[in-house]
Amino acid sequence: MADLEENDASGKKPGKFKKILKIFGILLLLMVLIIGGFCLGIYFRLIDSNEMNEKYGLYDMPIIGDMFVRPVPDGESSVDEAEKKNPPKVEEKKPQKKSKDVVLSKEEIEKQTKERQAEEKKRISKLARLYNEMKPEDAAKILEGMEDDIVISILQKMDESQVSQILTEFNTERAAGITKIMYNGLPKRPAQNPSANNKNN
Repeated sequence: MADLEENDASGKKPGKFKKILKIFGILLLLMVLIIGGFCLGIYFRLIDSNEMNEKYGLYDMPIIGDMFVRPVPDGESSVDEAEKKNPPKVEEKKPQKKSKDVVLSKEEIEKQTKERQAEEKKRISKLARLYNEMKPEDAAKILEGMEDDIVISILQKMDESQVSQILTEFNTERAAGITKIMYNGLPKRPAQNPSANNKNN
């Protein structure tokens, strides 16, 4: 008989634990629903946060105070007047430390140069794929306004049939100039070689 009483007592403990767990789960769900509803109410402007800010002084609270603006008292026509009466807190300026010159080794410079070149190749390949998908007339209109070296880089990555159709859309002088450069090889960019820029003009 004592064994039966122990089984009944031990049987009640899991039942109490389940009840407590259910109650805790329900309370947690209610809290989430209340907080979520409040946030949605503010988001959809069903709840006036400015009125709550003024009424409860939310702008003075430690954590959420940064999200609210101090309201302008009645009788003051602008924010400037309110700032004159309640000047903002001025932080002390700390002397700024001078930055040290960065010295790069030759290997680091070469590595950065290779990375830039790889990124440029990716961009050019992507542009070439985009222009391949366009109608030749539309691609030519866009390429007409670009510098020769960029146009050539893009055209060299494109399908030859598409390039020939685009070149026919250019004016004859520009098409001839681009063809010459493509035959002789791509010159350096104008920023790196100013004499090449003067020859193109």
